[in-house]
Amino acid sequence: MVGQTVRIGRIFGIEVGIHASWLLIFGLVTWSLAVGYFPSALPGLDRTAAFVLGVVAATLLFVSVLVHELAHSLVARARGLDARSITLFLFGGVSNLGGESKQPATEFLVAVVGPLTSLVIAALAFGASVAFGPDSQPGVVAAYLATINLLLGLFNLLPGFPLDGGRVLRALVWNATGSLRRATEVAVRVGQLVSYGFLAWGFWRVLDGELLNGIWIAAIGWFLHGAASASLQQVVIDQRLRGVRVRDVVRPDPTFVLPGESVARLVDEIMLPGYRRAVPVVDGRVVGIVTLSDVRAVPPERRASTTVAEIMGGRSGVRTIGLEASLLEALEDLGAGDFEQLPVVDGGRVVGLLTRGDIVRAIQIREELGLGG
Repeated sequence: MVGQTVRIGRIFGIEVGIHASWLLIFGLVTWSLAVGYFPSALPGLDRTAAFVLGVVAATLLFVSVLVHELAHSLVARARGLDARSITLFLFGGVSNLGGESKQPATEFLVAVVGPLTSLVIAALAFGASVAFGPDSQPGVVAAYLATINLLLGLFNLLPGFPLDGGRVLRALVWNATGSLRRATEVAVRVGQLVSYGFLAWGFWRVLDGELLNGIWIAAIGWFLHGAASASLQQVVIDQRLRGVRVRDVVRPDPTFVLPGESVARLVDEIMLPGYRRAVPVVDGRVVGIVTLSDVRAVPPERRASTTVAEIMGGRSGVRTIGLEASLLEALEDLGAGDFEQLPVVDGGRVVGLLTRGDIVRAIQIREELGLGG
């Protein structure tokens, strides 16, 4: 389990996980189908059977979402991108791809294949509903899947970045202008207009007495607005840091501590003299990092008898980065492990610690100087 996401396995080498919020929507979908849709579509259906059909239909719905995301990931991999993982969460699913597309054509293909996959699933499910018959339980489940996948495909074609339709729009503008940042700005602005539309629609539904539907629609609008803004910020960061190496930003400080040293010596001779918040732990190689929060957890009277090895982080494996690595790679590593700093090494020798603050300062200074935009 990573954070609030439970890893459930791999498909085609791509890690698949379920976010805790997925359980909420799975329960709501199951309940709404069991008490509303199936009793209406199949008069006389008993309560137990309705809930069984609800679980089956909800499961197939999320299998459809997973196939939608797999289509994105597999096409991305075929176009040279790193398809890392897929996470199912409250609003559907998301594919974690390594970096942005390098060409408009790649962006277009990766984006459009998701909605097309949903529309294909809708067509297959409709065919199954006809084959089973509209009055049968399998036919009703298939009809539901056909409808929901049709809506899913059409919804994702809306030009609301970062929806698939928004990414298609970005690819088209990118191809026309030659500027990824300009294309992202256009797609984000259109996406924000779409999000305002959802917010207004949700508010109107609430005023019309449909509280739950209104709140849900407004939540989609709020999510789209936040995601669009975050996507634009990520593109700006990528462009500001393009070509910048770790060596250009890291502040040289080869200080380290041995794992067998006492916490008291660490505090008195290393942390306090240099006012350091974190120190690499080295035993032939970097084996951990000890931070101020690690030290605070040890009562002052026990620091002389406690070793650094007992409190350091990274005992199961510490991530390091080289001087020649790109700053974007460092930023990804920091985000992947939710780290505050990375030890920078050169030939096994500690060069210093690269912190999130170092990267933020680099972005701010390059922004003010107009570099990399």
